[in-house]
Amino acid sequence: MANVSSERPSRKPNRMTGKFYHMNGAYFLTICTKNRHCFLGRVQENTMILSDIGAIAHAELSRIETIYPSVILDQFVIMPNHVHLLVILLSEEHNPSIQRIMQQWKGAVSKKAKFPLWQDRFDDRVIYDAAAFRRIKQYINNNPTLWEEDCFYE
Repeated sequence: MANVSSERPSRKPNRMTGKFYHMNGAYFLTICTKNRHCFLGRVQENTMILSDIGAIAHAELSRIETIYPSVILDQFVIMPNHVHLLVILLSEEHNPSIQRIMQQWKGAVSKKAKFPLWQDRFDDRVIYDAAAFRRIKQYINNNPTLWEEDCFYE
């Protein structure tokens, strides 16, 4: 009989070692829908047209700064099967973690949509300089225009 381990296979950590995701600074986040289904709308003539679920996601994004006063949602784009966010944490002491912000937002959208909408994980990148910040803002702004070239396009 083969030796079967009851331990789950280890996953590659998706957070940078030694980084504290509640420290002030800028973060680029990408959140995908479960199985990359296009629940959030469609791109038509280079413009994102939100579905009802996409409108819920938008409304809940608009609440982030109210829920977390030390957070600025600098820019975002909702795409058919993913969302890009540019988040700035302002406070030295009173920031929620990026994980907490995403958990709250994803949970609120899924609850209103009445089904689990999101992949378990999300991608995050710490933004270290002004040039990267500008590139990411431009990328977010141009995302609907470049939809058919996007790695999430299906």
